Amino acid sequence: MPVRPRLTPAMANARRAVRELLAELELEPGSMLLVACSGGADSMALAAAAAFEVPKAGHKVGAVVVDHGLQSDSQEVADQAAHRCSELGLAPVLIEQVRVNPKGEGLEAAARDARYAALERARVGHSASYVLLGHNQDDQAETVLLGLARGSGLRSISGMPKIDTERSLVRPLIDITREELRQSCLDQGLEFWDDPHNQDESFLRVRVRKLAGELEKTLGAGFQAALARTAGLAFEADDFLAQQAQAVLADSVGDSGLDVAGVESLHPGLRRKALQLYLQSISGATISRAQVLEVEQLVINWHGQKKLALSGITVERVNDRLLVTAN
Repeated sequence: MPVRPRLTPAMANARRAVRELLAELELEPGSMLLVACSGGADSMALAAAAAFEVPKAGHKVGAVVVDHGLQSDSQEVADQAAHRCSELGLAPVLIEQVRVNPKGEGLEAAARDARYAALERARVGHSASYVLLGHNQDDQAETVLLGLARGSGLRSISGMPKIDTERSLVRPLIDITREELRQSCLDQGLEFWDDPHNQDESFLRVRVRKLAGELEKTLGAGFQAALARTAGLAFEADDFLAQQAQAVLADSVGDSGLDVAGVESLHPGLRRKALQLYLQSISGATISRAQVLEVEQLVINWHGQKKLALSGITVERVNDRLLVTAN
């Protein structure tokens, strides 16, 4: 009979995070979950914690390993990750091979898109309720830094949600540091893979990761944790604002467009959020702040301006209505 490793604080924290998330999800008994496992320390710590906690909660848990094919030994790495997940008791364990075609935003974005598409295919194919991701507190801090660089509002610095119901993704370990998750693996004698891409500064995320580490040293311990807390606060604020904006739109939008009176007297922040959501609902594309401010002038500073051509839409004001049509 195999000897179980002594429970350590790092192991306990990972298990607690999974247990608490399961309680939040309120799953139907016997639900299937899949752990996205790259074989790295974060996802192996998650796989181990999920293997322990999910069955105790009355559910099933498997794993999905995405092979991006970007390194010569990628198939071997994927096979090893799948084998370790099987040894932990996860079933089924799937390997999804994807083809990454860099375009637009580059290799990082292409790999991410291919990975999420593969995870969703696996989830749907095995009727899983959610895919569990191994993102940690350090990842969250890096995401906030990237959002600050974009400068596109609360949503850009709100980081990654713990529970993403729209995409059926959850991140149980988002409040645990990368170092602690690595320690959890070491405490259990779990082998893991160190991705050499994590040291390649041609990737923006790697450069941001190193910057975050330098800022932690310069500004003091706790800087990255503070960034992660900021993400949570920004997400809550933006989510509340979006809910209020949707309520406004429910009362102001009809077959003949948006009633200007319904948004004209609102607080600027709420008015702009409502306009952004309304425009995006028709265009199907992201509407920038600059574009929202242009449209806002049709609401608060109307003097017969010409119609606006934006991201796949045309916006014009006719009397007291704002009309938006897809091009």
